[in-house]
Amino acid sequence: MACLLGIDIGTTNTKIIIFTENGDIVEERAFPTPFISDEYGGCYQPQEVLNVLLENLKSFSSGAKKEVVALSISSFAEVMVGLDKSLQPITKSPAWFDTRTDTIFQETKDTIKSDNIYRLTGLSPQSKYSLYKLLWHQKFEPEIFQSVCYWTSMSGYVLSALSGVLSFDYSLASRTMFFDQQNRQWSQELLDNIGVPLEKMPKLTPSGIVLDTIQKNIARLTGLPENLQVVTGGHDHLCAAVAVGVFKQGQVLISTGTTENLTMALDSIPQINLSQLKRSFSWGHHAIPERYYGMSGIYSGGYSLEWFLKLVNENYQYLKKMSQEIPKEVSLFFPYLLGADYDGARGAFINLEGQMEKADLTKSLIISLGFEYKDLWDIMAQNLNIQVERVTNVGGGTQNDFWMKVKSAVLNEKILVPQDKEGSCKGAAILAGMAVGLYNDPEDAYRKTFHLAKIYEPGPELRESLLPWYRLYLELRDDIRHLNEKMKIIQTKRRK
Repeated sequence: MACLLGIDIGTTNTKIIIFTENGDIVEERAFPTPFISDEYGGCYQPQEVLNVLLENLKSFSSGAKKEVVALSISSFAEVMVGLDKSLQPITKSPAWFDTRTDTIFQETKDTIKSDNIYRLTGLSPQSKYSLYKLLWHQKFEPEIFQSVCYWTSMSGYVLSALSGVLSFDYSLASRTMFFDQQNRQWSQELLDNIGVPLEKMPKLTPSGIVLDTIQKNIARLTGLPENLQVVTGGHDHLCAAVAVGVFKQGQVLISTGTTENLTMALDSIPQINLSQLKRSFSWGHHAIPERYYGMSGIYSGGYSLEWFLKLVNENYQYLKKMSQEIPKEVSLFFPYLLGADYDGARGAFINLEGQMEKADLTKSLIISLGFEYKDLWDIMAQNLNIQVERVTNVGGGTQNDFWMKVKSAVLNEKILVPQDKEGSCKGAAILAGMAVGLYNDPEDAYRKTFHLAKIYEPGPELRESLLPWYRLYLELRDDIRHLNEKMKIIQTKRRK
């Protein structure tokens, strides 16, 4: 039986998995994504990502490797890699959450018409997007910026190293803030504004397109077959959507990792004005050709829980021992540790009491994540006119039973959880499989590879007990925003 190789370059860890045609795992590896932390957040090391990736590929058994017919890659978005003419990285690659672009965002926000940008690119201006990262390079590394021959994504860089072909898929281009969604091309006007000639941007392609066979030197080094096909991948959340069959309108994906992402599949590009939205969400090209998505999320979803557990010297085993009862008093937590949909957003606990214990705060944090998610959910569903038909949740957070029960109750939705915990990796492998003809179409791939583990049904009593706290959360959210914006002004004055 032919096998497929999926690679997921993640915010914290990179995963490599060999799957059978039926979606079963043959072998897997994982390693921390090479990263240098600093006061702004930090930068990825593209060359090191590739080096460690190749070393891990070498470590797979020869029996598993010889059956692999194609590979593809999912990765985080917004991160840019500057390459020289030999396709070697020569720039820093600030993380999507890195804050060094905040000053650039502030300096340029009055010159950017948000409504126009939103209609063209599907994004409301935020400092994390690729456009601001390129402006940062232009201002603070002008010589390196000028010497860059090509700009690509992290996925595009690794794919080029494996195949020798440079590319940029639509789903990752959708997160740059200079991709013309309607015409599926780079925006000449926006590239001119940031001083990047069009010829420095790679050819745009859909996800799931064969680039070439793997380069012979890479095949020799790793032990992979010389006829292995290298296939364009996509944005990690959209690859996860491919893995669980979320590509038609009415299908929804919750992806719970460092971020807690919300993806609603769309049949066509939405017609929405940014000024009409209470809270912004993005839209763009799906990893399935001719499909689109609406996307929002909590930037620090899983990150918030990991942060808190570390503070109280606990790990995920603590969550399994914790009682399932809802606290009588909920300390509302606003999960903006890595920002939110407005500039200057920061996290906060509200309604703390002296008798509260570790378990009360842990459960309060998880409940509040559900509240934040519900607000994002309702705004997207209403503005996109979505009638939800199926909800699937992937990611490490699905192992937290309390979190899943709360989420199902707050959303008032039945939630499917697949057996696979690494949806993005599997989605990349499925894209590779469709490209080489192992699957007839996305639906065929879903039928053959999806394995259900559990279904969470919304509990009416739990839902009723949480509704008053949810209403209070919504009221206080606007107050928290006001306080955050006030603090941002004070901090800006101090820095001057």
